[in-house]
Amino acid sequence: MKDFINYVIYLVGIGLLVFAVYTIRKIPDMVSDKLKTNREFEFNKALQIDEFYRKDGNLQNIMLEWTHYAIVNDAMDSLNTDKGIKKLQVLVQKTVGYGSSRTVKLLTEMFQEVYQDNADNKSTKSGESGFSTMVIMAMIVSSLKEDFTGQKIEPLDILKIKINDYVDYEDSFKRILDEINTKLGVNI
Repeated sequence: MKDFINYVIYLVGIGLLVFAVYTIRKIPDMVSDKLKTNREFEFNKALQIDEFYRKDGNLQNIMLEWTHYAIVNDAMDSLNTDKGIKKLQVLVQKTVGYGSSRTVKLLTEMFQEVYQDNADNKSTKSGESGFSTMVIMAMIVSSLKEDFTGQKIEPLDILKIKINDYVDYEDSFKRILDEINTKLGVNI
């Protein structure tokens, strides 16, 4: 009887050992499957979000409108009308809704610049203040381009499209760009 009990214990021990080895060998597969499931979930979620944003053409319209303001020399003149102000308000709402946190921070910098100019009762913008607004707008376009397409473009390249004497003011533009990036906490 004692031999029988020892034999049963021996068999149970071997069974537990086989089960433990089998389980240990399956752990990497289980972890791999779990990681694969998580990656698929995140990928599908990203696709769903991307489809939501892109389906109605809002992204393209937002990008094109900001690019218009940043590149066309007299585009800002439309902001002197009620219709132009309303159009800008809608654009800002959409930009806040669809843009990244960096883009929204750039919007706040631009509007704070405008508010400060108005508070100082400047009837005409000084060159430096106008440069700041142009640089921030170029940065907004650059940020939106990266938000919507993943492609990075330099804000100063956008200014080169707009300004025919860019070289004369390049140092000022670079300094303003660096100041804004410092405010936003971006290291270049």
